[in-house]
Amino acid sequence: MNEDSSLPPLLGEPEPPEIDEIHRAIVRRERPEPKEGLEPAPWWVWAISVFVLFAMGFYLGRYGGSFTAEAHQLEQRPAVVQAASAPAVPQGDIIYSGICQPCHQAGGVGLESRYPPLAGSEWVAKPPAVVARIVLHGLQGPIQVKGKTYTGDMPALAGQLEDEEIAAVLTYVRTNFGNKAGPVPVEVVKAARAENRGPWTAAALESLP
Repeated sequence: MNEDSSLPPLLGEPEPPEIDEIHRAIVRRERPEPKEGLEPAPWWVWAISVFVLFAMGFYLGRYGGSFTAEAHQLEQRPAVVQAASAPAVPQGDIIYSGICQPCHQAGGVGLESRYPPLAGSEWVAKPPAVVARIVLHGLQGPIQVKGKTYTGDMPALAGQLEDEEIAAVLTYVRTNFGNKAGPVPVEVVKAARAENRGPWTAAALESLP
């Protein structure tokens, strides 16, 4: 037996008691294997999981759509039907601003000695067929409006405006600028267009029955 305790023990000799005690202390400090969290999940957790997965699958199948073009075709059909059944209605004020206002001015006040006013004009209040003829076929020569003479010619607009547009702008003039005349029906404009003649004069219009 090795008498020098500072040297390690020889092979096969027992270790000193203090070494054995150190090993036991290390083993005592080790913690046991954890057991919590490794138990199987309760049955109700599995039941809820299956229900949620089923509900998600049903929702996606019911409302998720598809990759076909059928949905887009269904969305476009009402717009096509609406466009075909509801044609655009001419706006008299827009037509007046673009075509009539350069001569008759904003508010229908006209230009001194050149283009007569439309505001409060006795010609605007004449029967619808008279004003329709002036706009369709034009007017040449002097015309008296509100006691003043105007010499500017009125160009024919039959080739520029449709019947519905002429009816709309005439109705706008006859119901604005202080005028109280009634609307101009499209049928009256169509009948005046069918006359297919040249410009009118104020005298010729006044001689009409």
